[in-house]
Amino acid sequence: MANHGDLPIPYSKFSQHSNRVDPIYSGSHHSCLGRDAGGHSCKNCLERGKVCDRAEPICNLCIRDGLFCSGPDPPIRAPSPVFPSWEPPDLLRPFDRSLNSAPRVLRGAVSAIVSTPSWGASNNSPRYSSRKSSLSTLSLTKSRTLALDRQIENVRFVDKIAFKMPPPELREGIILRLRSSVITFSVMSLGARIIQALIDNFDDTNWTVYSNLTDRLYSHICAVSNNADDQSHIEGRLAGTIDLAGFKFMTSNNAAGYELIQKATPTLLRLAYRHPEIWTKSGLISISQVMSCAKYEIFNFIWMDNIVAMVLGTSTFLPYDITGQASHSRFQMEWIWGCPQEFVIQCARINKLRFSAGGQSGLNQWKGIERELMEWEPVSESTNDSRDVVAICGVNSADPRVNSSANQITRLVGTVGTCARQESQRGLVEEKLSSMRATKMWVLRSSDFTAVLEHLWHGAAKNGRATTWNDYTRSRRAVLPVAEGQTPELQ
Repeated sequence: MANHGDLPIPYSKFSQHSNRVDPIYSGSHHSCLGRDAGGHSCKNCLERGKVCDRAEPICNLCIRDGLFCSGPDPPIRAPSPVFPSWEPPDLLRPFDRSLNSAPRVLRGAVSAIVSTPSWGASNNSPRYSSRKSSLSTLSLTKSRTLALDRQIENVRFVDKIAFKMPPPELREGIILRLRSSVITFSVMSLGARIIQALIDNFDDTNWTVYSNLTDRLYSHICAVSNNADDQSHIEGRLAGTIDLAGFKFMTSNNAAGYELIQKATPTLLRLAYRHPEIWTKSGLISISQVMSCAKYEIFNFIWMDNIVAMVLGTSTFLPYDITGQASHSRFQMEWIWGCPQEFVIQCARINKLRFSAGGQSGLNQWKGIERELMEWEPVSESTNDSRDVVAICGVNSADPRVNSSANQITRLVGTVGTCARQESQRGLVEEKLSSMRATKMWVLRSSDFTAVLEHLWHGAAKNGRATTWNDYTRSRRAVLPVAEGQTPELQ
């Protein structure tokens, strides 16, 4: 049987003092030591002549050795493009039973996340500290026990859900989150199905089915009343709702995702009230304090709230304290969307200034933000964003700073649209946005904005006329309306 003390993920941390079934290290199967493993071992253990412990959903040997584990069942197949077999579980039934009935696709999804060799091993395990694989070398190096196509599949999987390769210690966090509550388990289960369909069957998948499943799961989450005041339940409900909003952005449209973030606001407040250290004396949530205290569920909401408000031209659902500075310590949320702490705070400042009064005070504030952006030294493709300049500086798209930024960004990635005045730039932007449908799990549905930009280009920006941020917002409201200014009451 596997020596759990050698695992890069501490076994004792998950198993001791717990009566719940551990989805990674437990399950209905016990060690097959001394038994015929044929037909019950996972493929990796069978090929290597190892005795598989048959843990569900991933055997411990595969986790220890960083291998993709398909479990004792046949390899995972692409979900049906017509109707997926996944069903929202009854969130009122016992947690153990829900874990024991984990769908096969979740087993593979968790295996891809936890065991992808390119993530390396835990820093706490010197035995595996030398195993370092990069994205470029992983697909070129064929492991003795891992097929090349499976390695490529793992890389593709991670590439869909993250801006860059996640840190090794994230594996432990994913397992902890998977077993934290039936809500998070159910949401991750649906997410695994959606990601698998995104990878294997994007063009032929009936995304309406997944959108409806997302709605049903949200209804199940809202119906749960047991332990409603428990902090872990509130955290799970908030994290689950934000994840479901991300699923709606991908499977439906931006308005549907926006609505779910809106509905998560009361849950966010209920959770934030339990952490007085993140509040200022004026009664605002401090973004810098949320990050320094590592309140990930709260930060995830704040980040989504601000990035959606900026892109859609709406106000944030909550006012935030933006006086703090980003800390120099590494914030573990940055890898997910490639969003540094500094950007989150500046984004919140820009959103606040867009709806504040003008005058000399506002002028000084946007000059201060512009100075900080110019002095900041990020590792990125561009040093400025034309949308930031237009949003906070009160200038139009004819401003030299905007033109310089638009030219640079258009050359590099072709994603700037609100400030593009030349037809060649606009054509590149339209082509790029239209091609983003199946590339990644974007925060917002990028293809929706093609129609918004066309409305702007053929309206206020016709014949290359200079435009302002308000022109873009009017086009967005005309083409992509969302329910602005309606935040549900705290229940």
